[in-house]
Amino acid sequence: MATGVRASRREDVLRLLDEAREPQTIAALAERLGAHPNTVRLHLERLLADGRIERTVDDRGLPGRPAQLFRRVRAMDGAAARRYRMLAEILVDELSRADEPARAATEAGRRWGQREAAQTAGDDPVTDLVALLERIGFRPRIDQAGRVDVCHCPFLELARERPDIVCSIHLGLMQGALQAWDADTSVDRLERRELPDVCTAHLSGTRIAEPAHTL
Repeated sequence: MATGVRASRREDVLRLLDEAREPQTIAALAERLGAHPNTVRLHLERLLADGRIERTVDDRGLPGRPAQLFRRVRAMDGAAARRYRMLAEILVDELSRADEPARAATEAGRRWGQREAAQTAGDDPVTDLVALLERIGFRPRIDQAGRVDVCHCPFLELARERPDIVCSIHLGLMQGALQAWDADTSVDRLERRELPDVCTAHLSGTRIAEPAHTL
């Protein structure tokens, strides 16, 4: 049986368990699916291993060995689609309603940066900042003029719609991380440049080596 067919049949088993008001036996599921009980048993074992269903027994005290029963785990489906874009839009909209939206967004980012900073701590704050941004997905690149170029924005669509909010969050993130490390370095501003299409964080209070002279 092809992998796609197996997965489809497994979803059919889940659907039947979702629709059933009571736990189901293997025989009952096999009859409804028109499948062999051994086939249904294999699907159930896989679903048990994935934590998507649970097994119990018929405790009505009937003669003979109690039948195994299966039911859907009543919990959120970890494999289901998520709508994080919607959540992000809600949060951006809420920040935009503040008396000073950019300031509120920067403060939110600063708190976030302070928490994230705990996962990255070395000897050099600029190197640590680059590592933190890399971990989040910004693809940073540092130059020798006291700047960090952010070459990829994980929130690009929202940043284009509401740069005042999203870019302020990113600025606060960097500032908060540096504050958490008690660094002399700070980020004065975050500049959006279209050519090339990057955002540039302007650093201050740090000594960066002069570019090497070329012959």
